[in-house]
Amino acid sequence: MKITRRDFVNGALVGAGASLLGAPPPARAQGLGSSWTGYAGVGDYAISNGNTAPVVNAAHGIRDGRYEDALAGAAIVDDLYDLVVVGGGFAGLAAAYEFAKARPNGTVLLIENHPVPGGEAKQNVVDVDGVTLIGPQGSNGTLVPPPSFGLAHEYWNELGIPTSFQYAAPAASAASIRFARENYESMFWDEHLASTGWFFGDRCVVDPFSDRLARAPLDAAIKRDWLTWFDWKAPVAAPGGADPDRWLDSMTYGEYLTNVMGLHRDIFALVDPLVSVGDFGVSATAISAYAAKLLGMPGPSGPGGIGYDESLVFSFPGGNATIARYILKALLPQAITGTRSFPDVAGAPFDFEAFDRPGAPVRIRLASTAVAVRHAGSPEAAGHVDVWYAQGERVVRVRARSVVMASGGWVNKLVVRDMPADIHAAYEQYHHAPILVANVGLRNWRAMAKLGVSALRWFDGFGFFANIRRPMTYAGYQPPLDPQLPAMLTLYIGFPQAGVPLAVQATQGRVALFETSYAQYETRLREQLQRLLGPSGFDHRRDVGAIVLNRWGHAYFSPQPGFYFGTASSPAPTAIIQRGFGRVFFGHSELSPRQNWPHAIEQGKRAALAALSALA
Repeated sequence: MKITRRDFVNGALVGAGASLLGAPPPARAQGLGSSWTGYAGVGDYAISNGNTAPVVNAAHGIRDGRYEDALAGAAIVDDLYDLVVVGGGFAGLAAAYEFAKARPNGTVLLIENHPVPGGEAKQNVVDVDGVTLIGPQGSNGTLVPPPSFGLAHEYWNELGIPTSFQYAAPAASAASIRFARENYESMFWDEHLASTGWFFGDRCVVDPFSDRLARAPLDAAIKRDWLTWFDWKAPVAAPGGADPDRWLDSMTYGEYLTNVMGLHRDIFALVDPLVSVGDFGVSATAISAYAAKLLGMPGPSGPGGIGYDESLVFSFPGGNATIARYILKALLPQAITGTRSFPDVAGAPFDFEAFDRPGAPVRIRLASTAVAVRHAGSPEAAGHVDVWYAQGERVVRVRARSVVMASGGWVNKLVVRDMPADIHAAYEQYHHAPILVANVGLRNWRAMAKLGVSALRWFDGFGFFANIRRPMTYAGYQPPLDPQLPAMLTLYIGFPQAGVPLAVQATQGRVALFETSYAQYETRLREQLQRLLGPSGFDHRRDVGAIVLNRWGHAYFSPQPGFYFGTASSPAPTAIIQRGFGRVFFGHSELSPRQNWPHAIEQGKRAALAALSALA
């Protein structure tokens, strides 16, 4: 079957979420239950796979004012803290860590709404036929940071993270297959890092760009556009000598592709999965072209690409969860049992009692949702800040001499009650888009080996791509790399809709994410894999051993044109928010140009230092 430009423009290949346009607005019910969360694997992380039902219900409770009546009568718990950190992802952990280093005799409370810290840097663990398999819940991909990476380089050395690792050797039957080195770059950028099967309808073509799409059943016009995009190196000069970055920020990446590079809109079928899953959650038609430059997209990025050698990128088995655990181990050593050895930090169980011991200088209060933050008096003169949080239906209050809001902007603008108008207006410039991460424990991957691939890419149906990796190994974790034995297949699924307004894309994506049951998603995943791999002998009833879903309703911020440098009527929001006010400071990854763990820890440290200065 030959796929034509008409197929791309009129079919499911353009705007993968187009069917969502008729969906209703997000439900306001609070009744999600365990069947919505679904199977979550084994071990400590089995209580915290993405936005679980209790986490979503509590967040929607903030939105819907469910806790308002309880604020006035909320009991005060604990003594006055020097610092309360709201949010236990990379930024929150870094804020607490930096504050504790600078003030070892101070007191810190970190409030985290999930039952396990780490934010999106958590992992799924499943047992398939006696084999332990680990996959990421969200955040993944790193390299050993060079000195140019600043704080990330310092942390890597300071925390004692290794700089070299061992990986499983492929079985003889898979020796000719290329595997990404426990990473996901082949799903996003460098398809040559793995043997990738591209599915055009029911036809699979392995590594189609290796012969410049000669075997791909595509219309000549589509091939021409795809190769033009793939080959594009030199960025187009800004007209009239204008600042090139500000010029890029004046248009969407979709406009750059069509108006500047002269490509047809069928290019979005190729590009949108990369943009939506790679960093920004929506279609190229909605994000700033400057954001595309930061993401290393052809055209705006020029020959520099993403800014580092992608062949050096790797992931830990559970993604960046291991890096977050290293920070946690340094901040609260007893929280992770065992020693500071790599196997223990990466895989030893938590001691949940150690997280929140009375009298400890650093405490982490899990499954606690901050619902209100307000200075006790005017921000300029107040001696402390009140922080209310909910544990189930119970709302209590703690007091702090300073607060770092390391939670996302969609929460901060609702929770911080005395937020100045300019900061609130800055937060209103943010849009957030969802992502779904699915880890599928396969009993075998013989069908993929028969095709000669370790990664899959497709253009219609559910999702866009999936891969298995050459797994990292260490004492206590020795997964095989044999087509006859279990492996973890991971899918990152975004909800881009080409040509649809940004706010609509983000909202409708969350509708799909939150209104689809675990059972419905499981069915879609099984059907998609059966469709792709069935002709090669795959049987989902026999070959799928476990499916874990990780839903992230606000996974990415989605920067529209004008976001980075502002417009004539609206200044750039990040600098406004970073100022903080009174004794409240903001430090989270959205305040950086791109969201990743190095940027998140930078924001956490910046906010912690601001909080320290407020106590001087």
